[in-house]
Amino acid sequence: MAIEAIKIYRETDIAARVRRLAPQFQDGLRALATSPIVGEVRGVGLIAAVELVKDKASKVQFSRRSGGRRALRERAHAHGLIVRPLGDSVALCPPLVIEPGEIDEMLARFTQALRDTESYAAGLQ
Repeated sequence: MAIEAIKIYRETDIAARVRRLAPQFQDGLRALATSPIVGEVRGVGLIAAVELVKDKASKVQFSRRSGGRRALRERAHAHGLIVRPLGDSVALCPPLVIEPGEIDEMLARFTQALRDTESYAAGLQ
């Protein structure tokens, strides 16, 4: 099966497709770095992680009990988006066949979840 997948990737030039779509995805997420609860946005291609912080200036993380990361995951799910928690970050890994409009939709849903979580986090202060 892996050999067949590689064959399909080559036939469809999936690497070129990812290179073409990556700036839209990465730039959209990096625009969220101004959020008071985003410590860092990092990624390459169609893989990215958004680090969540309780205090942006000191980069103090949310405690496990405060539920900041859980709140973002739950709000993302409520907005129809699945994110993967990775320690103090959440990962976004869309399929390689995603369309530009779907990237916009994903970014909009993630932004909504992030704004909801900002409101939640403000109540923890």
